Amino acid sequence: MKIAIVTATFPPYIGGMGNSAYEIARLLAMQNQVTVFTPFCHCERNEVERSNPCPPDRHVCNGNLKIEYIKPTLQIGKGAVLLKLWQELKEFDLLYLHYPFFGTTEIIWLFKLLNPKIKLIIHFHMDTPALSWKMKILSLPSLIIKKSLFKRAEKIISASLDYVAHSSIKKYFQKWPDKFYEIPFGVHLDKFHVFPYDIPELQELRDKLGIRKGEKVILFVGALDEAHSFKGVDNLIKAIVKLLNVKLLIIGDGDRRQKYENLAKELKIEKDVIFTGRVSDEELILHYNLADIFVLPSVDKSEAFGIVLIEAMACGVPVMASDLPGVRSVFQNGVQGITVASGSARHLQKKLEEYLRYPQKRLKMGRAARELVETKYDWGKIKERLQVIIN
Repeated sequence: MKIAIVTATFPPYIGGMGNSAYEIARLLAMQNQVTVFTPFCHCERNEVERSNPCPPDRHVCNGNLKIEYIKPTLQIGKGAVLLKLWQELKEFDLLYLHYPFFGTTEIIWLFKLLNPKIKLIIHFHMDTPALSWKMKILSLPSLIIKKSLFKRAEKIISASLDYVAHSSIKKYFQKWPDKFYEIPFGVHLDKFHVFPYDIPELQELRDKLGIRKGEKVILFVGALDEAHSFKGVDNLIKAIVKLLNVKLLIIGDGDRRQKYENLAKELKIEKDVIFTGRVSDEELILHYNLADIFVLPSVDKSEAFGIVLIEAMACGVPVMASDLPGVRSVFQNGVQGITVASGSARHLQKKLEEYLRYPQKRLKMGRAARELVETKYDWGKIKERLQVIIN
């Protein structure tokens, strides 16, 4: 089968939606011919790749997987109008749209309208409650054709039907429940795994970060830019003010990092909050293994799942996350992790204090976390379910 995957973001851009689009493309390319269509300009905004940005219309081939970075006719944030996409789609049997993709969703809708025999699958990632005014304008056409688009899709995939049931498409879910399929995101179990606590590499990392013996490590991983302000990093920083003998480790970078650093200084806890910036994949796994608990304190529906949660659990680390639709279904409260009230620094502080008071929870919940990932979030098992759905 020839499959066209259309996505607003894709590596080397750093982000959950783009990374999951890559993994899905890779899995589908094992048994199909897959072409990914994505804007090229987002590569230039990626600081890591800025010295070698993707050229317009660059074609990258790897076996059955082909990637086409298309120059947008118009681009605002992660929204883009890919007019050139129209002439590329006719040769495909299946269109796989990662939604939302403001500016290009309309092209997919119109193409499906005029070519009803070509199959359409929508992968619904999340709602977008906090758009800038420019993005709101760009999103208007997508909102107008939204019902028609989802009606014409043969199948709709989401990482969490719990999230769908509380999202902007809940009416479609209620009307056409047979169209909807839950396929969670996955993790590479051979890459993310548990290290022995006493290996030299972990001790070296503790020394490098200035983490003293006996100090507990609270970990956050995520982008620190304006687009990801919904991650709730400010609440997490406030939550550790009264906690004793802890270090908060924040991995990531972005234009809000200075604001978070200033907040830590204002609260006089700058010595207890460590900003590492971005780290390599190998270093990231070490940092996960260093943690006593991983926290994802997101504040609204912009957070629909949290891939970092399953990465942490794969490393045997208990998690703490906001009680939000989708996010709360990643793990079982009280077994692999703990849910907290979204947007409440006080409640987060209380739950962290309770957890850190009983260190035996770390091992029990950590083992349960790894077992859950092996059972539910292995990319190998997800590939089988994905292949069944597209056929």
